[in-house]
Amino acid sequence: MKKIVLPMIFIASGSLLSANDINVIKEEAKSAIMKMGKTLKTNMKQNMKAGGAIQATGFCLEKATQIEKKVNSSYPTGVSVKRVSLKYRNPANKPSEDEAKVLKNIQSEYEAKKEIPKMIVKEVSKNSYKVYKPIFINKDICLACHGDDKTRDKEAYKLIKQKYPNDKAVGYKKGDFRGAFVVEIVKNNSK
Repeated sequence: MKKIVLPMIFIASGSLLSANDINVIKEEAKSAIMKMGKTLKTNMKQNMKAGGAIQATGFCLEKATQIEKKVNSSYPTGVSVKRVSLKYRNPANKPSEDEAKVLKNIQSEYEAKKEIPKMIVKEVSKNSYKVYKPIFINKDICLACHGDDKTRDKEAYKLIKQKYPNDKAVGYKKGDFRGAFVVEIVKNNSK
């Protein structure tokens, strides 16, 4: 299926923001996602290269959450990034009710072979926003831990099941919608 990347879309919950406000939110979210994504990807690649799927799995199981916390502590006050999925492995990645609704909408659009926005901005409340960047299984190597019984690395998956016996993050094929980065931005209006 061919994916067409659209520009970022803004979906407000009743109030109107200026184009400048929207652009500031977009840029903050983009910067935060790039930093988190690059940090996790770099570490994953290093571990995969050094010890294959088993070492990469060990990294995910033991270090990814610590790295996410460290990266989040480097953002400006009021900005944080997390990953969520309807089919989560780590219960910490379970979406909230409002996040699940957005993920279900993206999943429906994906299944209907519709164009998926590159980013979605939701106003949660006055001066509070959530920006969603959909994540897709775009590399075969992702299937070593997230694929089906035929594509998963059996030894690596044994480690995963030990830590996450209720794992739901499997059964994917290349190109599938996996979840989203969610950037929470709370603007300080006291300027």
